[in-house]
Amino acid sequence: MKSSHQIEDISNYVFNLFKVELPENLVYHNFIHTEQTVKAVEEISLEYDLKDEDKEDLIIAAWFHDTGYINNHVTHEEESVKIARKYLAKTLTESRLKHIERLILSTKFGGEHHDLSEEILHDADFINIGKKKFTQRAELLRCEWEKINDKTYSDLEWAQLQLDFLIGKKFKTTAAVSTYGPSREKNIKKLRQSIEKLKSDQYKLQLKEDGVKAKTNKEGRGIETLYRSVYGYHMNLSSMADQKANIMISINTIVVSVIITLFGSGYTFAEIGTFQHVRFVFPMAFLVISSLVSVTFAIISARPNITTKQKFELDNKNSSILFFGNFAQLQLKEFVDHIRVLKDQKEELYDSMTVDIYHLGSVLVRKYKLLKWSYNIFMIGLIVCAISFLVIMVLSY
Repeated sequence: MKSSHQIEDISNYVFNLFKVELPENLVYHNFIHTEQTVKAVEEISLEYDLKDEDKEDLIIAAWFHDTGYINNHVTHEEESVKIARKYLAKTLTESRLKHIERLILSTKFGGEHHDLSEEILHDADFINIGKKKFTQRAELLRCEWEKINDKTYSDLEWAQLQLDFLIGKKFKTTAAVSTYGPSREKNIKKLRQSIEKLKSDQYKLQLKEDGVKAKTNKEGRGIETLYRSVYGYHMNLSSMADQKANIMISINTIVVSVIITLFGSGYTFAEIGTFQHVRFVFPMAFLVISSLVSVTFAIISARPNITTKQKFELDNKNSSILFFGNFAQLQLKEFVDHIRVLKDQKEELYDSMTVDIYHLGSVLVRKYKLLKWSYNIFMIGLIVCAISFLVIMVLSY
């Protein structure tokens, strides 16, 4: 019997075998998939200088590699070997039978491949990963798995499974890599885009099921942005107030120190134990006093104040647990319980944040009032001192 006739007989045998005995729920691993695998084997084999006998064994193995599905989908490779040996026992030698059996068993998922023939059969079996119609064929596999495993896959679950499969499954032969590798990469990109879209749709659906509309979502983000901006604005103002207070403290302490040093040296080194130029004492004394008063206001403005007038109560609508002076009075467990209550009650949380912002604003008002007095007194002291010096100098000289 000629080889071409033998291959044709085998294809007819496999076709009738699937037609009669293949379970109806196997919509992917059927004659179409087998025929596609055989054609891929023939196509890839053309790129390599295989012996005619090896090429024929490879084609025969491709025809029989999934016939075991008619008996058991779990151990179909072993079942396929039994079917192939039973059919080919009278026409092929034992060495060729063992070669074909080894090729069929090499199609086990995750198995190792030891020669070019096994790699060619592997690439042919998974040729769909490099085809444009990968997703259409994958849907047939999804239907088959759902029937066999009695499980339903969501679109997102199935897309993620297929993406993981595509990333983990690579072609073994250079011929398949060069011919179908680019399409495989395109399929990976398409699946990633599909997953992102499915996730977005799932998120929108979840919002809809929870009764959260887009308008409400935008309003929520707007409120959060408002509170975040106001808190940031208050923190910046508080930082600026402390910087201004530090400036006034530094300047006034330097002025007071210099004037006291000058007064002391003038009195110490005077010939009669008194100031030589008593007329200059009064403006300098006024500057010292104004600087002392100014630095006092600045220090009061920057001085930390952690005292609270009364014990914090959760029911008190005029106080906020978010203020450190309040929650510092509580035990850790009490604080955690109060925060948990705020997380569950959105309006209460916003009210507490509003009260906290109000108290922060009150502290800022107090700081800036004290700083205003500090700056005004320092300015008046400088002006009076300077004018006094000018008047004394004009009258004296």
